[in-house]
Amino acid sequence: MSGVQKQLENAAWKPGNIAGDGGWTFTGGTAGEPSTVATYQAPRPVRLREDRELDLAVPTFEQFSTSGAGSQETFNLSFDLLDTPATEGIVVNKADGSGGYTRVYPDSVDYANDSFDYTDGGSTEQLVVTYIPRDPASVEFRKVAPGGGATIEQPLFEIPTAIAHTRDQSQDPLSFDLNRSKFHDTVPRKWKIEVVVDAPYPAAFGDESLGLVAPNGLLSVPVARTEQRIRGLKDAVKADIAGLS
Repeated sequence: MSGVQKQLENAAWKPGNIAGDGGWTFTGGTAGEPSTVATYQAPRPVRLREDRELDLAVPTFEQFSTSGAGSQETFNLSFDLLDTPATEGIVVNKADGSGGYTRVYPDSVDYANDSFDYTDGGSTEQLVVTYIPRDPASVEFRKVAPGGGATIEQPLFEIPTAIAHTRDQSQDPLSFDLNRSKFHDTVPRKWKIEVVVDAPYPAAFGDESLGLVAPNGLLSVPVARTEQRIRGLKDAVKADIAGLS
């Protein structure tokens, strides 16, 4: 066992999760190409955990304006809508005019025709809808070293939304499959964990321009953290990625 491995084994680790916009930085994705939609920069060494649940559901955002007539209208979504057991399939938010949002409820949701009915209050309303598309996508977690020059990164885990979005994760949870190498599960201080989605729709957990995080998006990653300094960890992880350890 190397000196770095001994330090990791002897360190005090605190279990937890990387979750929500307090842990992740969200950016919108581009349809049809791999896009980094969430980033976490580790302030201290982190180890991903295989023995705890991973929560994952990847939504998209869409905006609509109502007529203001106070009568029921049908709004058609751009992508196929999934009635998922993992989370709420669709959430409708109304802009409050001061940069915030209030959740409102559609009169009905038609999953077969990818639409919902909604009646406004008699004046024009701006709606932001976050929903889970049926269209299949792939989600890759990877760790990335900081700094300029050549990018040093390593894939951690990949999962198709065909699994994540069709599973009741409260009853049949997801988990990481790691330990392909000595330090595969280990993220040094200042390194990043990135979530990259390749989808036919613009995947997004949050929209910075709107100031809204999707209430039905799920991204909670089980980790253990330590406050201790692990000497030589960055070099050991780089060597591990290069296959030199």
